[in-house]
Amino acid sequence: MRGEPYVTVDPDAETPPYQQIFEQLRVAIERRALEPGDTLPTVRQLAADLGVAPNTVARAYADLQGEGLIVSDGRRGSRVTERSRTIATRARGQALREAADRFIGSLSERGYTRTEIGAALRRLLTEP
Repeated sequence: MRGEPYVTVDPDAETPPYQQIFEQLRVAIERRALEPGDTLPTVRQLAADLGVAPNTVARAYADLQGEGLIVSDGRRGSRVTERSRTIATRARGQALREAADRFIGSLSERGYTRTEIGAALRRLLTEP
């Protein structure tokens, strides 16, 4: 991997190790720390680096492939797809919309109107 984004696994976390790997690599792709064409470590290499079973990494890679973010070339390994930038941009937009909906919903429950929320956000966004 170019730049070698640091992937870790917390064995004490409630999130399963394969999901931790999946999420960290997905975020690296979304933030463009991994660009289209970048290669990922082999399943065996990443498993050894993280101290997890190869099947754990294989499952994370399979999920990333299912999302269209990586493609596997057999023995040549896995790499970030050319489509990943478009997919990641869409995913980031969706995540932002969902976070904004939760934020607005939370403030609406406290009695703020959308007009008040919008005005406050505009002021905050234009402050230096």
